[in-house]
Amino acid sequence: MINIGNIVYRKSSKGTLRNNQISKASIGLVIKEHKEEGAITQYYVAFGQDRPMWFYQQDLHKID
Repeated sequence: MINIGNIVYRKSSKGTLRNNQISKASIGLVIKEHKEEGAITQYYVAFGQDRPMWFYQQDLHKID
C-alpha cells in the first residue's frame, strides 16, 4: 500500500496494457492522496524538479 511520504517508481506501459515496466530512472515522492468510494486511489507525486502530477495507484510502484 502506498502512503504519503513514500518514495515510488513510475510504471510505463510501453504501448500494451499487460506489459507494465518499472522505470527506475523516475523516482518520486508522494505528496497527497485522493480516495473516493468506488474509485481508484490517486496520488499527487513529484518526480525530480518537474511539477507534481496526479497518478493512479496502478501507475506507481512503492520502493520497499
